[in-house]
Amino acid sequence: MKINALVVLYNSSLSDSMTLKSILNSDLNEIELNLVIWNNGSVLLDEYDISNFLKLCNSKKINSSIFQDIRNISLSRIYNHFIYQLNYDFFVIFDQDSMIDSYFFQYIHCNSNYAMICPAVYPKQRDEKHCFPCDYELKDQVISTGKFSLGDIRTINSGTAISKQLVNILLTNHHYVFDEKFAFYHTDHRFFDLIHETPEAATLDGLCIGRMYHDMTCEVSFKEQNQRTRLEIAYAKMLLRIYRSKNPKNEIRRNLIYAYKMKHKDNLNFRSFIMLIKCVIFKRHPRSFYNIDKNIKPTNQTCL
Repeated sequence: MKINALVVLYNSSLSDSMTLKSILNSDLNEIELNLVIWNNGSVLLDEYDISNFLKLCNSKKINSSIFQDIRNISLSRIYNHFIYQLNYDFFVIFDQDSMIDSYFFQYIHCNSNYAMICPAVYPKQRDEKHCFPCDYELKDQVISTGKFSLGDIRTINSGTAISKQLVNILLTNHHYVFDEKFAFYHTDHRFFDLIHETPEAATLDGLCIGRMYHDMTCEVSFKEQNQRTRLEIAYAKMLLRIYRSKNPKNEIRRNLIYAYKMKHKDNLNFRSFIMLIKCVIFKRHPRSFYNIDKNIKPTNQTCL
């Protein structure tokens, strides 16, 4: 089985990423793993760190490639870039701070008849609390491990294995997999909205198996969130509001009023408020305007 794993780093070294440590300790028997790492900023990775990590991948017989773009571009663009270009049976997305168990990839290998495979997600902040996957409509209703219909659930991007079958269905119906108008927060919400709206995808079977621990923003109190985080969450909420509307073109006045209410409720400063207004007008995250060169080359690469 061929599995592509994409890990997006942000202000983290390769050696410090919990996700990469977990992957290197995984059971990869009968699995051809192609590991793609994208450094999304804001500084380039250390050359020694790169060299050492590639040696570790080589010792584990993992094909690996490292790309760097320190502009902090949209996650949706990064996901789509590799989903469209690479060959695979399953495509797995990871943030840098997810802890998977050693059988994670074997769960995919042994259940390849499912369109999606995801772990039960627990926040590192409260490791006894099972957060995802949850019911599509009722986020407080957690889905237990086992089989589910894709249209009935949603979960986070990190740790979710997407089959080539599901990718092809979404491309056929919508011409994209991840909505590039969304950049960081709620890219997963929008992804599952898309599945929910696609009958051919919504009726497919998925499987929740295994366990993953992950840093969850929802477990961070409002007082601990800085202005940048508050603005990013505001972007995400606004974009969901826009694209869940049946007639988004006629909603701009209401959305401007909603933005004003968010300014006070979410304690946004004047600059953040102006940025949110621009989001309402252009109906997309400002980072979504950054493109990826289709011919971008990895910083370094091992090919086995």
